[in-house]
Amino acid sequence: MDVSRFEQLIHRLEAVAARNPSGYRARVAAVALLGFVILAVVLGMALLMVGALAGVVMLLFKGGGVVALIALKLGKALILLALPLWLLLKTSFRMLLARFPAPEGLEITRADAPRLFERLDDMQRRMNGPAFHHVLLVDQLNAAVVQHPRLGLFGWNRHYLILGLPLLQTLDEDEALAVVAHEYGHLAGNHGRFGAFIYRLRGAWGQMQAMAQTWDDWGSRLVARLFGWYAPWFNAYSFVMARANEYQADRSSAELVGAAAAARALQRVGIAARFEAQDFWPGIDRLARAQAEPPAALSGEWRRALSSLDEARACAYRDEVLQESTGYGDTHPSLNDRLRALGETPSPVLPAVGTTAAERWLGDALPRLAGVLDTRWRDDVRTRWQERNSYLAERLQQLQTLRENGERSVEDEWMLLQLTAELEPDVDRRPAVEALLARAPDHLAARFALGDLKLDADDAGGIDDIEAVMQADADAILAGCETIWRWLRTRDPVRADLYRERWEKRQAHLAGVQHEMDTLDPKCELGRHDLPPEVEADIVRAVLPHADRLARVFLLRRPIAADPRARAYVLAFDMTRRWLRSEEALGKLARTLAAADYPVSLHVVPLGAKAFRGWRKRIRALGVEALPLDGKS
Repeated sequence: MDVSRFEQLIHRLEAVAARNPSGYRARVAAVALLGFVILAVVLGMALLMVGALAGVVMLLFKGGGVVALIALKLGKALILLALPLWLLLKTSFRMLLARFPAPEGLEITRADAPRLFERLDDMQRRMNGPAFHHVLLVDQLNAAVVQHPRLGLFGWNRHYLILGLPLLQTLDEDEALAVVAHEYGHLAGNHGRFGAFIYRLRGAWGQMQAMAQTWDDWGSRLVARLFGWYAPWFNAYSFVMARANEYQADRSSAELVGAAAAARALQRVGIAARFEAQDFWPGIDRLARAQAEPPAALSGEWRRALSSLDEARACAYRDEVLQESTGYGDTHPSLNDRLRALGETPSPVLPAVGTTAAERWLGDALPRLAGVLDTRWRDDVRTRWQERNSYLAERLQQLQTLRENGERSVEDEWMLLQLTAELEPDVDRRPAVEALLARAPDHLAARFALGDLKLDADDAGGIDDIEAVMQADADAILAGCETIWRWLRTRDPVRADLYRERWEKRQAHLAGVQHEMDTLDPKCELGRHDLPPEVEADIVRAVLPHADRLARVFLLRRPIAADPRARAYVLAFDMTRRWLRSEEALGKLARTLAAADYPVSLHVVPLGAKAFRGWRKRIRALGVEALPLDGKS
């Protein structure tokens, strides 16, 4: 389901939910039931077919001479049929009883954090929900409640509370509890048993679909395709309910700690998320250029960075978040809508946090727990950090070399601009980009960069620059539409939607082109290839190791109807010895040739295969000569 259809369906369902809430709930229940029917049908068909196969085998063993004769003729077919049936049956049980990976993190015990567990016990009692089996500490700016089903869609859940140390270092105790209470509200079912059931089912189907994508046998791929069809529909039908559940979870947190604390938590988390993305991690990346080893204490770096966030920047980040509107990419509403639903308004200035939730909840155990997380993070990123350090050192050397070179070509100037953007992002590059365009007006990459820089400076003229690049180069449409959409989405949502639709149309076109290139119809149009001699020579070298089995090899071009500019190629071959010209032998050699390393993407076609035997006549009509293999032609 594409984004437009998804949003249109949600629009219709929102209207239904507003007009007839019970009718909407009935629709959600029906779609949820359909999922269980699909599971039952898959499992039932697998069991039925396996039972029928077993019955046929027993009949053959008990029958007389005529049945034995039939068995000899059907034996191979039964064996070939038994394997896919077994795979389907195995996949069906694996699907129902799948063991999802458990959440990972540093386990916190009651002995580590008595104050934390005291507040969790009080929350559990007041919200009348289940207890947590595990409380985990992670190094992310996040908190979550996860139900881990030990029996796939059958449940038998264990409940995990995941607390991000950076989040606890950002909020005070009541604010952190507001975040936890919001997540716990989903688990406790404060939005009703049916809403809680649908919430859990959405998570289970999402995990199941992700897991199915990793299955690679025949039966699993069949089930994965079925999941790929059903899961988006269930997601769309349950979306309106999930969005309503988010508002109810906010109300639950407000009832526990007060609306003011819940509102402060929402604002402070929004500010911290922006600060983390725009300041903190770029600063950590700059450290990778200065030192070969990652910092010893990531949690300490976060505390120091957060303490440097002044009031003006915090308000600017908060205002950016407040400008966002509620969309359909996430069930969570916008900050503005959530504050309005709580009856609160944005705080002109958020009060400074005195004692953080990390200090209050973890107490004396905080240094030890933070140290363990820091060590794990440092060990995990050390190799990538060192690779990044070496890479940045090389790029810095390139930058210095180009700056020392007095006479630079246009491409040297463009490389200098790219290196400056990567290594010195605070430098104003616009004068240099404009100078490059004055020298080379048709430099599309520089024109795109100028448009991007203008939009960053809140200059709407950047749209014209990016539009000019998209008109000249269709390959720039995706990046251009996304850049313009990001700038327009809070300034002119209607116009932003036009660019989003244009992005989707281009994406669908590229998907169609890729599908046509990935599939090969025996009746497709063929022509002489247009590759340069050196590329043809590379292809010949790739097939030479198999020359003793090849009588002739032809290189052809296949036009792509969806995009005349696209190029697709075919390598068609005939085998040498007649006794090897079986479908099995042809297929084996075709797979071997397809696995070779070619300079271009191409399909490998055995001309002896039934579907492609007519190609010999077509190739003769085109006058295409065979590739030279060790002097043969």
